[in-house]
Parts: sequence; structure tokens; C-alpha cells
Amino acid sequence: MDTLTSTRSISSVNLMVSLGREKGLSVAQCLEGTGISAQRLDDPGCMVTGAQELQVIENLVTLLPEASGLGIEAGLRYQLTTFGIWAFAIISSPTVRAAIEVGLRFTQLSFVLVKFAFREQAGRAEITMDVSHIPAHLRQFVLERHLVIFMLLSREMMGDELMAPKEIHLTLESLPFKVMPPALSNCRLVLGSEDNRIVLDPSQLSRAVPKANPATAEFCLRQCEVLLDRQRRQTGFPSKVRSMLIGRVADMPSLAEAAALFDMSTRTFRRRLAEQGSGYRELMEEIREGVAIELLETAGLSVESVAERLGYAETASFIHAFTRWTGMTPGKYRHS
Repeated sequence: MDTLTSTRSISSVNLMVSLGREKGLSVAQCLEGTGISAQRLDDPGCMVTGAQELQVIENLVTLLPEASGLGIEAGLRYQLTTFGIWAFAIISSPTVRAAIEVGLRFTQLSFVLVKFAFREQAGRAEITMDVSHIPAHLRQFVLERHLVIFMLLSREMMGDELMAPKEIHLTLESLPFKVMPPALSNCRLVLGSEDNRIVLDPSQLSRAVPKANPATAEFCLRQCEVLLDRQRRQTGFPSKVRSMLIGRVADMPSLAEAAALFDMSTRTFRRRLAEQGSGYRELMEEIREGVAIELLETAGLSVESVAERLGYAETASFIHAFTRWTGMTPGKYRHS
């Protein structure tokens, strides 16, 4: 998976902009060169690329050269709900091994920037973290952030039965934690290593996850499959139209207005979509449905709030549309 071209929710960028503002930067400074407007930060349905997120990191690192442990501070701002359905699929898995496999299988639905891989051999199991595609001066931030997120997910998954890695190897020369987390104080930490990897005790992979729930796991996996399939299908001209619609989800343009945005006639615009098996109305419905489901499931917003954010003047109209998409009302969908 190309982590820099994959799309993700803007919520991760929002957290880092918040960190930058607390350090004295303006929103404009944090977003410089990203192509993301300040207004889009307030749109939970907005999607950005990994490259845009990395540019925000570039801005923080460049404009705050004296700050130490920025990646750690950023990682500590993430919560389970930040990761949405991907995180819930992990913590509801039956075993540690299954949780790792689910996490790696659906990393495209997360805010991952490194390239993860899992290797299990006789007497050894390890998760590798490839950062060769990340500019050298940004690797400290990226690795710090991902390490903290890894510990967050481990804690949420295992609760009081926290499972510490046997070893952690990092190419970093320092790891500026103010207080070393318990998960790191009980494992061998190797800095200045040739590669980045988390070594696990293979005997722990079959441990049951305390929060495992077969019904929840099945539901989460099904939703992850749906979301991943949508991302995979977002190629070519329809993908460009989807990206435009996601950025305007609360006020989607008419067919004529959309065609004008792409400097095309309405007829040409329709034909370009039809050539790849798409239609404008269908794309609008697809985006609205996907954003509605994400807001209901992961953001925990009320039905009224979701309707408002999707641009519906009346909640009843949204409920009617959602029922047409999914076969059930938003309330029933949330509790199903």
C-alpha cells in the first residue's frame, strides 16, 4: 500500500494543527503547502491524502526546530475513536494474532504513514516498520507518533493485561519520553538500530483479547471491507469527482456546476463518468451514504447533526434517504 497516496479522514490533520497552534503556530502556517483550507478542518467528512498529512508534519518540524518529542506529543492526542471502525475491528478480534492480522489488512483505513509488515517464524514474531519512503528529517516525528499509537491500541485491546513487546528496535538515536511508558520500561529498547521493528513473544500471539466479541468483530470486518472496497474503486475520473464531492459534502454542486468545475460541458462530464460505469447522482448518493455511516458509527453524532452536516434542510429527508440506502433508519442502523 502506498501510504502517501491513500486517503484518510482529516481528523488526524486536525489533531496536529491543534498541536501546532498550542506551540504558537497559526493555522495557515500548519497547513502551508497542503492545499487544505482552514474551513475544511471543521468538516469531518473531508478526506485528505497521506502526502498532505506528511506536509503538515513537515511544517511542524520545520517551524518548531527546537521542540523535542513532537511526534510523541502528537501521538498522545489520538484516542480509540479517532481511528474509527479500523480500531474497533482490532480490539474486538479473538486473539492477539488475529488483531495484528486485521490491523495490517486494513491499514489503508487508518492514519498510518509507515509501511507495516508482520513476520512470524519458529520462535520469533515481529512487526516491521519501513520508513524508507519518508524524508529523513521527518522520520523521528513519524516513528515517535506511530510508536505511541501502537501502545494506545495495545492498551485498548488488552486492558489491564497489557502485553509488552520483548524488544523494540528503532533507527532513532533518542526517544524523548518525559516518563517512560510501562510498555517500554519492561522491554529491551534498541536505539540506533539498522531497522525499525517490534519483536513479540510468539507464545503470546494466541492469547485471547479481553474485549473480544464475535458479533462486533464480524460487523466491524464487514464495514472495513465495504470502506476498503470503496477506496479501491476510487480511480480515474470518478475518483476525482468523488474527491470534489467529499470536499463539498454539505453543499454538493448541481450537475451543471460540477461539470463547470472540471471545465467541461454537462454532456462531456456525463460521458466521462459513464465510460467508467459511473453516474453523477450515484456518486453523490455513495458519498452521502459513506459519510453518514462514518459519522453515525465512529463520530457518535446525533441523527440531526449528521443530517445537518450532509446539507439536509430537514432531518426527515435524511432519514428517508438513509433508509433507502441501507434498508433501515439511522437509529436502527446504529444499534444493529
